[in-house]
Amino acid sequence: MTHGHPRSPVLEPVREKVSSVLKRRTVKPTEERRRDILEAALAAFGTKGFNDTTVDEIAQAAGVAKGTVYLYFESKEHLLLALKKEFMAGLTNSIAEITADAIEQLSAGRDVDYRDIIDDIFQTIADYHCQHRGALEVVVRQNTGPDLMQEAIELEREFIQLLTNAFREGTSYGLIHTEDPEMTARLVNAAIRDNLAACLCYEEPKDLDRVVEGAKQLLYKALAPGVEMLPRRPRLVRTRDD
Repeated sequence: MTHGHPRSPVLEPVREKVSSVLKRRTVKPTEERRRDILEAALAAFGTKGFNDTTVDEIAQAAGVAKGTVYLYFESKEHLLLALKKEFMAGLTNSIAEITADAIEQLSAGRDVDYRDIIDDIFQTIADYHCQHRGALEVVVRQNTGPDLMQEAIELEREFIQLLTNAFREGTSYGLIHTEDPEMTARLVNAAIRDNLAACLCYEEPKDLDRVVEGAKQLLYKALAPGVEMLPRRPRLVRTRDD
């Protein structure tokens, strides 16, 4: 005796297709789904601009429902803020190890040429901006609304603190001279990163290498006024190929 309902020959192909789809479907971890949404938003903002992109378009590109986007981000503005936060976190992490290594060298009493440290820090900043050019253009060209502007400004705080620590340590070891390491960090950050962004996003100026070299020369002299610029010794810190 056959129990249950017999399988319909008409519905059987449909069942097989549904079963196949269900087998392929996997539930993504929370962080992976968040990452998909951010990547979709970055692509959309870069292509259409922030104002002309809808949350529906981001959701569709990420392969999620519109409501899912709002589970992770309160609004489109919060999505842009998250992209800015990721950009700044990556930039900070990219030079954190360099500054830590330099401070360790100084603490160990090694003879360090401060120009090597400046080279490493600001070449890394330039390289990071080049490697993340798509994100840079979104971060520079698109602005969050006034309600989130203060949060956007505060995203730079950790990066500024890192530069401040580097300048403070350099001062304590007599390598450089500044009475206000934090303000020096803020001014250096604004001057150099604004020009990097203008060069990469608007080609003004067009010569990136010239911008980077000019920034280094400015810092060599501005941070150690009156110090004779001795011939460069062999590298005592890292090189770009390390």
